[in-house]
Amino acid sequence: MKYCHFLPFVSFFIFSIIPSFAIESAQTDSFSNNQPYINATENNSCKRIDRLEVSLKNLENKVDDAINVLEQKFDQILKILETHPVAPQHDHSGNENKQPPLPATIDNSLNASVPEMSSPDLPATAGITAEPTGRLEKKISSMEETIKDIQNRASIMDMVEEVRRVQEYVCKNGHIYPTWGTNQRCPDCNSKQKSRDRFKLFKFARRESISERIASAVDEAFEKRIIIGASGTGILQQVLSSDKEEKGFASGSLDLLFIAKPFLHTTFLADLEAIGGDGPDEIFGSFSGLNDDSGSFQDDDGIDRVSVREIWLQSFLFDQRLKLVGGKIDLTNYFDSNTVANDETSQFITSAFVNNPTLEVPENGPGLVAFFDTKKGLNFGFGLQSADNSGTNITDEIYAIAELGYRSHLFFGRDGNYRIWGRMNGEKNDNKGFGISIDQNLSTQFTAFARYGANEEDEGDAEVASAWSAGLRYRSPFFSRVNDEIALAFGMLDIVGGSEESATELYYKFQLNEHFAISPNVQAIFDPAGVGSEDTALVAGIRTQIEF
Repeated sequence: MKYCHFLPFVSFFIFSIIPSFAIESAQTDSFSNNQPYINATENNSCKRIDRLEVSLKNLENKVDDAINVLEQKFDQILKILETHPVAPQHDHSGNENKQPPLPATIDNSLNASVPEMSSPDLPATAGITAEPTGRLEKKISSMEETIKDIQNRASIMDMVEEVRRVQEYVCKNGHIYPTWGTNQRCPDCNSKQKSRDRFKLFKFARRESISERIASAVDEAFEKRIIIGASGTGILQQVLSSDKEEKGFASGSLDLLFIAKPFLHTTFLADLEAIGGDGPDEIFGSFSGLNDDSGSFQDDDGIDRVSVREIWLQSFLFDQRLKLVGGKIDLTNYFDSNTVANDETSQFITSAFVNNPTLEVPENGPGLVAFFDTKKGLNFGFGLQSADNSGTNITDEIYAIAELGYRSHLFFGRDGNYRIWGRMNGEKNDNKGFGISIDQNLSTQFTAFARYGANEEDEGDAEVASAWSAGLRYRSPFFSRVNDEIALAFGMLDIVGGSEESATELYYKFQLNEHFAISPNVQAIFDPAGVGSEDTALVAGIRTQIEF
């Protein structure tokens, strides 16, 4: 719109978006085509209108809903104009009016949203220029105030991070696309695609409306309620070959999680756990451990017991860079982490592959953990834990550990985590040790891991002098099973006193849905040091895992 006589349309668009503004209006007076009617003031008004149009154009990206309303209203006006053709009108002097009056439908709409304006009586000679000029000035001022208000509202932007479930489409060669290819085939290799769900972190800017703020307040209130989760694991293991008794073993565990958010960026967690069965380690006594999830809580009277595995309060400070945790804790949740080998319920169940055997953390007990993440790849943490879970003498025999970690993209631009830790065990005469943990993505499907650790070898102060392990995980091994994974690991332990022990494990995880998985596996212990046997123990098993 480049002419002043289109001002009613501009005013209508603005006022239809923000009806709260009370702007007076009046009927447009006729101008004569036979004489110049745009004076210097009106030229300036036209320029100001042009500038307002530029401002409105800049607001389109921030006020999408308003633009949609404008488009709908504009279409309505065009339809009204098409169905109500207007003949040129004449003013009192008989001159043809350049802009005819609007149809009644449009005029009523304008008058409904814009109150009438009372104007003073003007001389007949001033009716051509002075009255439109005054009306233009007032409407332009109103438009300017409206635009400033919209700009102020649109400038309240908030950076938001959300974890969202997204659907990806992957082919057997590992090419991932956010949408289906032509005929559901990969654009790169023309292989057939399959869909899978993934969770990704999104960061975006948004402007909160009142309804969004209310919804956010409701969500925050809901988050303050206690959330209950459950996780159950069942493991069957059969000894296939050994100089010991070849028999089967069953074990199971159940965790009930109670999670609450008493404050902003603060989480409370209580984990109640019950375990039945000791697994095959009761006859082999290997240092590698054939079942890291076992360890029955059943007493001699045959009654199962429930233990408080963890109970702690966690807070984030300094823009969520500093994490503080205090309570009854499990240090392996924070130190010696690994993407491929760190969870006995969903990954390897051999203890030597869940955590480094040289870590030798005490049983869960009172402790403190502080971790600082620079958000630039570098992070470091420090932890203290009492070896006494009774709550008495918690400052005696302290276990202390520190770790430095780095997230890297140096390997062909793929994610990798590199950690080095050092610890001191007050329960064993301040025995010291160190270790490293690495996991590196080699491709979209392959991830490798490696660990190494060493201790001071004083007799009685440590069980494992040194240990190393390495392995590989392959995700989406089959085109029809994009959420499955297969993994293989091998490790060796140097026991204090001179003996050595090796272990290996291969598992395949069928991820049936987001709540249920089945994982058959095969394990082997070479020269189990715990019983001084030179025979190889071969064990086959199957694990089921369900969680909500």
